[in-house]
Amino acid sequence: MTDITNFVDWNEVKGKEARGVTKDVDLGEVQEIGKHYILTQKGHVDLEKFYIPKYLAERYDGHVLYFNVTEGQKIEFKHPAPPTYEEYARYRVAGLPEDIETRVRVSEA
Repeated sequence: MTDITNFVDWNEVKGKEARGVTKDVDLGEVQEIGKHYILTQKGHVDLEKFYIPKYLAERYDGHVLYFNVTEGQKIEFKHPAPPTYEEYARYRVAGLPEDIETRVRVSEA
């Protein structure tokens, strides 16, 4: 199967499901798009908020936004309010698309 890759604006993923590196890493639903982060929320009564750096977004398949986050790592992103830019910047690595903060890669599931 050929991987057809393109990109969409971050606003396209609002309201979509968020998952980690495997489908069993549940990060809730995309609620907000910040300058350097994506806010996801999980739960209905006891809300868990995750502020995940855009740098960790791997792909979007049209239904689910996948992040390079494991079950053990997701606690790092659980915050009541957005962390500082410096906290996000530590997740930036070489080889990321220069426009990672404005769009996300779309690929076949």
